[in-house]
Amino acid sequence: MRQSKALLTILCLALAVTAASLPTAASAAAYSITWLDMSPNTFGSVVPNGSVFFVPGVGNVTVTYSIPAHWTHGRYQNPGYTVGSVTSGPDTYSWSNYEHFGTIFDAGLLGPESGTITYTFAGTLPAGTVYVGTIGLGATTSFGGGASVTTVNQNGTFLGDYIGDVTAGASQFTGGAGTFSVQNSVTGAGGANPWWNTQLGVVRIDDTVSSITVQQSLIRGDGIGVNIGFEPHGIVADEAATWGEVKALFE
Repeated sequence: MRQSKALLTILCLALAVTAASLPTAASAAAYSITWLDMSPNTFGSVVPNGSVFFVPGVGNVTVTYSIPAHWTHGRYQNPGYTVGSVTSGPDTYSWSNYEHFGTIFDAGLLGPESGTITYTFAGTLPAGTVYVGTIGLGATTSFGGGASVTTVNQNGTFLGDYIGDVTAGASQFTGGAGTFSVQNSVTGAGGANPWWNTQLGVVRIDDTVSSITVQQSLIRGDGIGVNIGFEPHGIVADEAATWGEVKALFE
């Protein structure tokens, strides 16, 4: 009986110590997103179809795409968005290496026209560890009107816009069961801001995924960009493991 009480006391102390180390519902967490680095391709150059890039902690990421032949495309970077952060609730998501796969529809029909970019991972990645960053989405009343739209068939949570250019428009996020889209929240005639470009909108993927396919629908004259990023949530995983160890003592 005394041994049982002693064990119970030890377990209660372990729970108290663990609880003190865990964040409360109101505590803030800081996450660091690593966006896909498409080097050694230089900025402004074409990214070869089927390129494989190594991401530490993730493994190989294969990039394939199917886009109209007359679209210009390649690896691009806007200095105003390379380093930044967004805040969602109490949490902050920051980065230091944003770049994007850019597609530009500067010829052909009035549009819109569509293409896809697919990122295939070496394995299955946990929910909440993959991110999509959209940028430069245009909307216009010219050419019959329309908007460039980025669509991903996954569940996603919009974390916010990073304002790297005060003249650009805010992202309009539309979520749904198993899908989300991003476009410009404002529209106007011709190719002028704020309706011709969006800020960097950051979306967290809330599904386990082995690949992400991004559909880019462009209106003529527009150029838009997208990239994927990774955040392993290492601190959260460590805390979950600690709770699991304590729970196992009762079993």
